[in-house]
Amino acid sequence: MSRRAQENLAAVALLAVFAGVIVLCQDFGPRARMIPLPLGILGVVLTLIQIVWQNLRSTDELQMDMIAVPAPGVAAPNPETSPGAKPLAGRAPSWREEAAAFGIVAVLLALVLLLGPVPAVFLFTGGYFLFTRHYSLRAGLIYTAVFTAATYLLFFVALEIQPYHGMLAPIVDHFQ
Repeated sequence: MSRRAQENLAAVALLAVFAGVIVLCQDFGPRARMIPLPLGILGVVLTLIQIVWQNLRSTDELQMDMIAVPAPGVAAPNPETSPGAKPLAGRAPSWREEAAAFGIVAVLLALVLLLGPVPAVFLFTGGYFLFTRHYSLRAGLIYTAVFTAATYLLFFVALEIQPYHGMLAPIVDHFQ
């Protein structure tokens, strides 16, 4: 079986899962289907786009290494010749890297529980951009504000979910 046929079979199976979610949601009440129905519809649309994309392009364009995808026209760095580079293949993460990853998740969960999702998204995203220096201060704050506004609009305006204000909400209310 060709690679394209395998990819099409996987996409059709994924399409069936999303279609099943849509069909199953029809038995839910209107508030209960507010999350799975849009996700199922979005999944169907994106899967159909994927099927069209992978069938209209040449097979050479679809061949890629999923671990390291260099930009077009740029040679991939060679770990043996790059100074200070560590080869990633076959290397297990150290306990410090594992602890840092769990720590990042723990910080996000603690922020959500203490402050609620909207302030947590703002602080976590902004802190991540500033800590990693992925963007400049100005760009990081703009992206953080846009992402926080999108989160607020999606969950509290479009889906009309009751906001959770966090465990610190009674303390803040006491001082008002």
